[in-house]
Amino acid sequence: MVEANLARRHIPASRRRAYGATVAPTRQLAEVHMKAVLTTLLLALGLGAVVAPTSAAYPDRAIRLIVPFPAGGPSDSAARTFGNALAKSTGQPTIIENRPGANGAIAAQAAFTASADGYTLLWGVASMVALPLLQKKPAFRSLADLTPVAMIGRFPFAMTVNAGVPANSLAEFIAYARANPDKLSYATSTLGEFMAASEFMKRSGVSMVRVAYKGTAQAMPDLIEGRVPVNFGPVVGGIQYVRSGQLRLLASLLPQRSAVIADVPTMAEAGLPGVSVPTWQAVFAPPALPAEIVDRLARDVARALLDPELRARFERQIFQVDGSTPAALAAAITEDQRRWEEFIVDNRLPKE
Repeated sequence: MVEANLARRHIPASRRRAYGATVAPTRQLAEVHMKAVLTTLLLALGLGAVVAPTSAAYPDRAIRLIVPFPAGGPSDSAARTFGNALAKSTGQPTIIENRPGANGAIAAQAAFTASADGYTLLWGVASMVALPLLQKKPAFRSLADLTPVAMIGRFPFAMTVNAGVPANSLAEFIAYARANPDKLSYATSTLGEFMAASEFMKRSGVSMVRVAYKGTAQAMPDLIEGRVPVNFGPVVGGIQYVRSGQLRLLASLLPQRSAVIADVPTMAEAGLPGVSVPTWQAVFAPPALPAEIVDRLARDVARALLDPELRARFERQIFQVDGSTPAALAAAITEDQRRWEEFIVDNRLPKE
């Protein structure tokens, strides 16, 4: 399968032989690392510790998970996969409540106003950190004002090019793009994709023309046909075209190599460090959730992320499992907010 995948990506046979020998071990190492991280996380959270008396009965009924997207999309599917595993971990049903609209503001507001009893959770995404920073009158407060529970994972973003682009590696692409300034265009449909493209051009010395779309679905036809041959978006949106050989993944926009796209190097591995974009998806609770309930939820989430069925489904969905403590999620939000604020100022993005 690895050999076929590399052939579809137009990598010469000599390079496939050398490269293919490393892909399976790389994938295995990534998976082993992920399991080790989650196991360590459980130990850090005190798996098996005595629960405080005030939360001894928690949970004793269904938990509501608010999702800021319509049913059927990738993030909704990931949330439902997680919800099934969480139900097994807590012993209580997880009810998915889709509250799409206003770029996540409707769902976030529902979480802000819910009772702080542990029975309402929010499936939050990294882009929701940036949105209030772009609004004169923010529709919702910062995610930092909610109670962080745990990072769940992310859909890997990658630099994707049409197969007609004469480059099989990031270095080859940069050389080609430098020789043809402003002759290549790139598609963006989210602020995160714009951030990734901007960082890439800044660090590589490449100049391309931006073409904005309302969503990945609208951009994909032009990417496949080569009219707009470059994208910095989620792999899941075009994975079938990568497998068919119509698109090519040059480098991921993750800090570390992902087990779900193990044959794709990170930007740093491909020779261009410092290019990444926040793409996490995480669970939050209303403000002022009691600490003992936060701890219990964090342990239940960590157990859920080790569930074999969840891991198999996430792999099919091209969703990478991360996991984190509540404190680590809070720190990630603080760092992402700093990055977004800097990006907004540097690019003179107006508030609306």
